[in-house]
Amino acid sequence: MATVHVVPVNDLIEHDSSGGQDCVCGPTTEPVPGEDGSMGWLVSHHSLDGRELREQRR
Repeated sequence: MATVHVVPVNDLIEHDSSGGQDCVCGPTTEPVPGEDGSMGWLVSHHSLDGRELREQRR
């Protein structure tokens, strides 16, 4: 399996999705088990414009 990055669109910064945890947003990494027993990774980047806070209030 692969590593998949979820990156906010039109954020205040350009996120580093080149592979590691080097992005300034401090992304969260979660293991994702595959049906064949392999392990992939989901890397969720956090926006720096505060959109998560606005989305939670709805």
